[in-house]
Amino acid sequence: MIPWATREQCAKLDELMVEKFHVPVLAMMEQAGTRLAEFVRQEFPKSRTILICCGKGNNGGDGFAASRHLRNFGFEVAMYAAKESRAEPLVFREDAISLGVPIFSSLEKLKAEISKADLIIDCLIGYNLQGAPREPFAAAIRMLNKSGKPVIACDIPSGVDADKGAIFQPYVRASHILFLSLPKVGCKTLDAKKWVADIGVPKELYPLIGFPEEDYFSEAPLLQV
Repeated sequence: MIPWATREQCAKLDELMVEKFHVPVLAMMEQAGTRLAEFVRQEFPKSRTILICCGKGNNGGDGFAASRHLRNFGFEVAMYAAKESRAEPLVFREDAISLGVPIFSSLEKLKAEISKADLIIDCLIGYNLQGAPREPFAAAIRMLNKSGKPVIACDIPSGVDADKGAIFQPYVRASHILFLSLPKVGCKTLDAKKWVADIGVPKELYPLIGFPEEDYFSEAPLLQV
């Protein structure tokens, strides 16, 4: 069984991927986007219109990376960008722009796009959350929660503390969570369907963060937790 990880263990995993195993952040982001798109195709094959909500960091980059694959799978994609992207996520944001994916930052437009979407993907805030979500993230989260639509949280629902859980308001009340590499311990008690995706972590890395060296994804790249 795949173990549950703390924020510190997740941060160490990301650091080791780059510094010890020489896997670039962009490679991890691309893999995360691929798995996210595969998960949508697997679990929501009848959904046609996908709304991806992205923040400025790597979690947002995962969403931008997913948009290309979702388009290739035949989905219609629109994207809300809460803030300007940082350097590495910007690579995938520019990819999305070059493909003609609609990207907007207006909360008024977000409300309209939510009403049209079959499925929403939350890529607003990752596991490095510090305190309650601020604007415009808080307003976007409240809109998602009122939508009545299924919401997939990428890696962790925005507003949830990776260690302590749903201690802040607002937080995304996701129907599904797709963890990346390892499930986050703060999500154990959340009422959501939980899955974890392989993004290429070498099994030799796991003992370096306190877990057994095992082939956790030997049966499939997407596992239900």
